[in-house]
Amino acid sequence: VDTSEYEDKIAELEEMLEAQNQTIAQRDATIDGLEDGMSDATQMIQDHAEGIAILEAYRDSLWSQLENSNNTSSERILQLESANASIASMQSQIASLESLRDSLSVMLNSSNSTISELEELLTAANASILQWQQTAEDNRANLSYAFLRYADLTLADLSGADLSYADLTLADLSGADLSGADLSDAYLRGADLTGVDLSNVLWSNTICPDGTNSDDNGYTCENNL
Repeated sequence: VDTSEYEDKIAELEEMLEAQNQTIAQRDATIDGLEDGMSDATQMIQDHAEGIAILEAYRDSLWSQLENSNNTSSERILQLESANASIASMQSQIASLESLRDSLSVMLNSSNSTISELEELLTAANASILQWQQTAEDNRANLSYAFLRYADLTLADLSGADLSYADLTLADLSGADLSGADLSDAYLRGADLTGVDLSNVLWSNTICPDGTNSDDNGYTCENNL
């Protein structure tokens, strides 16, 4: 019996099946990427909200300094305007992140979404999240002279932040990331630095949690927490 016709048909069907399997695998990988994007967007919303809280405390400290000063400081006014601009920017980014997260959710739950549509959305989502991460880092970088007494900064990402002259007396910084931060002339008396990443911190005339001066401790507070 000549089975060549059936064999050709079987081969064709096997090729179609392999192509379909590849398409399914590609779609699954894209969906995984979009789900990761949703998770990243949710985390960024949380990080932005945390950043806003820190900036609002900083802004309030600047107001307090201006109100208690006989002379209006142009530097403080500029810092205040910068803090307000950063807060507004991060609030706008939160709205954008929430919109992005909603779009990802809609696309993931839509059975009509093609792979190309999903991949296009994934590319855009990743680019947006990277941009917002960079903006968040820029906004939280300058916290010089911030009044953050008793502030709850647990697990806060303050890596690379300028915290010179900041008042962090009795602040809870447990688990925070302070790597590369500038703590020159900062006040940390009574602050909780349990589990804090202090790698590459700049210590200079810093009041350590135990009340001593970093300059008297080998220019560090790492042994005086």
